[in-house]
Amino acid sequence: MKISLLKIKDYIGIEELNWNPGNTNVIVGPKSSGKTTITEALEKTISNNQRRTEVIRHGADESLLFVAMDNGLEVDRRLRVDKSDYLKLAGDMVEKSTEGELRKFLAGDIFRPLDFLDLDIDKQTEIILSMIKMDYSPEQINGWFGEDVLSKINTSKHLLQILKDIESQRYKERTEVNREVRTLEAQVKGIEQELPANYDGEEWKSKKVQEYYDKVSKAQELSKRIGLAQSVINEIDQRIQIITAEAENDRSRTKEKYSNEKQDIKDLIQLKQEEIKKKDEEKTVITEKAVKEKADVDVWLNEEIQKLKEEAAEKKVVIDEQVNENFKEIAEEITNIKYQISAKIESLTGLAEKKELELQSISKETKQNIRRENEKVGLADKLLEENKDVDMEAKINKLQETADKVADMREHLHEWNRMVDIRDGKLAKKRNYSNQLTNLIEVARNKPSELLKQHKLPLEGISVDEDSMIRIKGTLLDGLSDGEALEISFKLALQRMGDLRVMCLDGFERLNDSEQEKIIRLCEDNEIQTFITRVEEMEGFEIIDETKQAEKCKECFHKFVEGEGHCHLYEKMLVGCKKFKPMTKPQKESN
Repeated sequence: MKISLLKIKDYIGIEELNWNPGNTNVIVGPKSSGKTTITEALEKTISNNQRRTEVIRHGADESLLFVAMDNGLEVDRRLRVDKSDYLKLAGDMVEKSTEGELRKFLAGDIFRPLDFLDLDIDKQTEIILSMIKMDYSPEQINGWFGEDVLSKINTSKHLLQILKDIESQRYKERTEVNREVRTLEAQVKGIEQELPANYDGEEWKSKKVQEYYDKVSKAQELSKRIGLAQSVINEIDQRIQIITAEAENDRSRTKEKYSNEKQDIKDLIQLKQEEIKKKDEEKTVITEKAVKEKADVDVWLNEEIQKLKEEAAEKKVVIDEQVNENFKEIAEEITNIKYQISAKIESLTGLAEKKELELQSISKETKQNIRRENEKVGLADKLLEENKDVDMEAKINKLQETADKVADMREHLHEWNRMVDIRDGKLAKKRNYSNQLTNLIEVARNKPSELLKQHKLPLEGISVDEDSMIRIKGTLLDGLSDGEALEISFKLALQRMGDLRVMCLDGFERLNDSEQEKIIRLCEDNEIQTFITRVEEMEGFEIIDETKQAEKCKECFHKFVEGEGHCHLYEKMLVGCKKFKPMTKPQKESN
């Protein structure tokens, strides 16, 4: 599909242009003469891409852009100042007038391959990668790695760039982790150097210092017991004499104790009997006092005559009651004293028996003490016999040395545990994590080449480096030669074309003769309609259809057809391109 008619009105600097372009169209003119405006108008009409902010010619209210295709498709676009822009599509293959409908005829934008050369490397990379269709879901990508690797990755990029970003991110992370690993390894090595040679904390962890010092204490206690056993044997007779003497003293003290206790009881009985005698005397005194008081009452009664008889009788009753009360209290006290005397007499009766029992107990205890002493002598003999060949001092020294060593080794356990915690904890985790990162990096590094083998590539030898930049056979895009870059730009342009086989070539004069010739041949071989702009000092600009122009050049046309000669009009149009591909045989015969 090619353009058969182009109409432009009030677009940028063009007031009006009606043009039926040919297959190869050259627009020649000085700078700022409107050459590029034509190609921009064509691009705006078809793809709606706009390179300038203001495109409606100054003073006009509307720009008209109209393109008719050789297959009947018509595109009518109006750009308006105060109203919305207008788009109308016509043709048998058109269902509705929308930008989406128009985009069906384009695989990419109307491509300007020479513009591609002027783009920065990032934009060139973006264009090339957009041509490698790799549509994978986040779940599929994470599945390659076995974990979520996209959480901090810009997933709006191309998959190859995403993989390089994952690799770069994990590589930086692994570099930091490995730095931490080296730091931890240095810590472990430093601690190992401070520990005794071949130190194994597991050997000393289960050993308890107190148990070893307890063995020393037990050995020292045994040594002490051996000494005491010898003393027991040597002093047995003296101990028995002491026990016998102590028993005799106990007997004397017991006899004296019970003798004193017996006398105390007798003295107490006598004292209680004297108390009874005093109570009897007290009764006599009370009786005598009562008789006297009664006599006094009688005297008083006689003196008081009859009026006091009743009162006297009452007082006598009171006195009798008081006497009876006193007698009763005294009787109770006497009974209590007699009970106490009876108890003491009874205790005095059992005192001799108690004395005999206590003396028997002393004798029994004396025999037991002597027997225990003899048993001690037997145990002492056995202890001495069991240890007669043992050098207790050497044994104690050896146990002390062992205990001191255990204590010393145990003092290093804290550092050893710290080393093990680092080695088997943080360091092991960091090493494992570093290995995991290495595995992720390997996947991210190998996956692009694997994917590139599975997908159609716009160019051979494409790879993506660690900075997510495109390389062609190992060379960055901005490191390619001019010829290599030009060839790549045209290969990309060809692949980005859809049904509309149109290419715009601005600034054609920047290319040398061979490059111009190569482009012309590529366009002819691929049946591309080209719109070429070339700067030349002249009045205004001139549009040249090279095919029609060649037909007018009768002097050199046959040589031009045979591909051996040159055309002076071509020289003017293509800046000295001397050799061209011959026209096909049907074209030659028809001409």
